[in-house]
Amino acid sequence: MSLRNTWIPITIFLVVICVVRPDLRSEMDAETASESPFVAAKKLIITENYYEAILVLQPLLMSETKSTEQEEALWLAHTLLVNLERNGVWGKDIDQKIKILNKLGAQFVNGEIHFGYRYGFLHRLIETYPDTSKQPIIEYALIQSGYPVPQDMFDEVGHFLTEKSEPAKGTLSALHAYIKKYEKTGRAEVYRAYLDIAHIHHGLWAAITFSDHPYVGMFAKFGTGDPKKDKKLADSHREIALEYYAKFYINPHGLTDTFDYKFFDFKDENGYQLLKRRAEFGWDFILYGC
Repeated sequence: MSLRNTWIPITIFLVVICVVRPDLRSEMDAETASESPFVAAKKLIITENYYEAILVLQPLLMSETKSTEQEEALWLAHTLLVNLERNGVWGKDIDQKIKILNKLGAQFVNGEIHFGYRYGFLHRLIETYPDTSKQPIIEYALIQSGYPVPQDMFDEVGHFLTEKSEPAKGTLSALHAYIKKYEKTGRAEVYRAYLDIAHIHHGLWAAITFSDHPYVGMFAKFGTGDPKKDKKLADSHREIALEYYAKFYINPHGLTDTFDYKFFDFKDENGYQLLKRRAEFGWDFILYGC
């Protein structure tokens, strides 16, 4: 075949590619643009870009139209944000990211990174979709709304209630109500509620028993001030805490007490064991979090 005969088909081929390729690129761009938010989020989750995964859900999160997709998006945004909180996968410009997330409905308070997320996506999910299949999970989560310290230990603007003699009463009532509603289901959240109750009563026992400890006294006065009454009160909290610790530890879900006891130099013991031997420990549960 002559060089001329070879060049002609090559030239035609190159012309076709030049004409067709822009169309192919446009088609690919259109496909990417019309990609489902869930498909885009999945790709970002695989690469551990959780913040970006929440952002691609924006059309559903900001929509006023109810749909199954929006219900799923609210749940996914919540789970991704909890993971961000737990693992600190934030990167740079944290303050700006929190502002953007709040516009999407996250409900961060005062820019706090750890435990600052107040479960805004869950609040909207259960309010908008009260019949959601995830209702039992959400109800338990909203008792504390992401904050590790019993919520009723604080006033409306988040200041510690220094003169409150019976802290955590509202939170305990909510936990007991949850257990009463779901106990027969054997849900994992019921056992977690057992542990929450154990931790709170453990904390109250410790705060009363070791009220002279500087870390306790700097927060609030616990108990009545009468040594005999306070010992009886502390013992009642200890008894309840031990009961609920015992209920938690026989859970069939393989749940463990994930509180970081090693941070307090208790390497081989958990709260249950520490309380049984009356160790000088426990006020952290109500002052710093369960």
